[in-house]
Amino acid sequence: MDAEIAKPDMETIENCSLANPDVDIFRSEALFAKYIPGGFSPSRCIRLSGRSMSYAIFAFAGCAITFFGYDVAVMSQVNNNPDYQQRMGVSGGTNRDAAAIGGLVSLWFGGFAIGAIMVGYLADSIGRLKTIQIGCLWGIVGAALLASAQNMTWLAFARVISGIGCGHLNTTVPVWTSELADPNLRGAFVAVQFTLAMTGSAIVYWMEFACVKTLSASFAWRFPLGFQVVFLLIILLAAPFYPESPRYLAMINNPDGALFVLRRCRIDNTDRVIENEMQDIETAIRTEASSAPVTFYRMLFTKDRVHTRRRVLLGVGIQVMQKCTGIDFISVYAPNMFALSGFKGDAPALLAGGNWFGYIAGLALSIYLCDRVGRRRMTIVGCSLMGLVLIIGGILAHETVANSTVDPAKASQFGAGVAAILYVYTFIYGGTWLTTCWVYPTEIFPQASRSKGAALATIAFSIAGGTINEIIPYLINAIGFWIFILFALVNLVMLIPLYLFYVETANRPLEHLDILFLSKSPLVWRAEKEYVEKLNERIDSLAVLNAKTEKGEVEAMKA
Repeated sequence: MDAEIAKPDMETIENCSLANPDVDIFRSEALFAKYIPGGFSPSRCIRLSGRSMSYAIFAFAGCAITFFGYDVAVMSQVNNNPDYQQRMGVSGGTNRDAAAIGGLVSLWFGGFAIGAIMVGYLADSIGRLKTIQIGCLWGIVGAALLASAQNMTWLAFARVISGIGCGHLNTTVPVWTSELADPNLRGAFVAVQFTLAMTGSAIVYWMEFACVKTLSASFAWRFPLGFQVVFLLIILLAAPFYPESPRYLAMINNPDGALFVLRRCRIDNTDRVIENEMQDIETAIRTEASSAPVTFYRMLFTKDRVHTRRRVLLGVGIQVMQKCTGIDFISVYAPNMFALSGFKGDAPALLAGGNWFGYIAGLALSIYLCDRVGRRRMTIVGCSLMGLVLIIGGILAHETVANSTVDPAKASQFGAGVAAILYVYTFIYGGTWLTTCWVYPTEIFPQASRSKGAALATIAFSIAGGTINEIIPYLINAIGFWIFILFALVNLVMLIPLYLFYVETANRPLEHLDILFLSKSPLVWRAEKEYVEKLNERIDSLAVLNAKTEKGEVEAMKA
């Protein structure tokens, strides 16, 4: 059966035009889409093409993901603000208060998951751009409620609403950019976005630190929570001037719009290149139209010809694994970790703020590496190095604790070593994992299930993130420096599934990845072998089609 998919019969090939009226392969745009202002219009789209358009897309997507980085880190110092703690009734220092603080952080992940689920339906019904705009509206309402919160219940609802908005944006924007980007630039697109995400995290961290030192305690937590509206307004107002996903336009029977976008967004926009990509998109849509409609239930529980369920496991798995690398216990709870290393006063907060710059530097490196080294190799190298670094960090943390009373000077030296390890770890994670875990789920799913697949991966991120962030404070209190060793072992264990099951997606057209996943075997080396064979068969079939087309054109000219 897989071989038949890879090498369609000649009748299917000859009929693979979207203009064919005899075969209904399209889905209709939702009726309510016309009541949502904005979206894509060729006459309104910015007058750029090639690299200039790529840079414009970089800027727009970067602003959206900067908001994500800002929003995910905005509670880092709010949690320790005395006015905030008193207002929310968590200033007693009890276990109940600690659980409440962690719960308010985790509620955002719940909203994030809800937003991702909504995107799974909206993005294929009203388009990527309008889905982004709806996410902005959720985020604006959430930010307003956060900044004006008067009690814990108020803030809890605001955190969920803000998370819904961020889930909208962070699920849709990577899919949108992956579908617009050249195959050899997809990784760089997402790497740039998440470099800016960490820039957003650094901005809010230092903004909060400055507010705490110079302004009232109430302003110091309310202003940062409300400031995120600035990012959302920019995104909301700019979205109508950007191109829509060509794959979405083709899917709703707008081939002219899809060709318009491809010509604007491709660096090499010669007719032959554009026609070939359009043909790949058309073939993918026709193949997917022969299957039953895609739903979350079918993706999770039904076996199909294109192995969607396997792709779900890979997309969900990489998001869960990125949370299991241990990044949250270092980034979100960085002040606690630096305090555990023996630093006092403002030093933990200053060191934690400086760590964001190492994060940004690592992500800047990933812009260069992502498409050159590849996703698979980056994750394997990243886990290996992080596991090694965390083992060293655990040893140094043990020595810091052991010498804290008998030899404070020596303990201080070991504590400085722990601080260095935290910086190195963050740099490695930013340079290898953060980009990969977000770009991979946008690449591995077929066109018909890409939005829902990215949504499921984002839901997994939310569940894993909420769980990890809830238990980390207890782990730090319970096992102290052993938390380094725990996450080191987890990193090393994760090498097994990465090596066995995670195929390379870099520098491959999205439609060619459908061929790669046709293999009945989930093992990487077998899938790669079959991919080469099936791709060659497909190229031969298309060559026959082109030859017949050219022959028909010649005969028509003679006639």
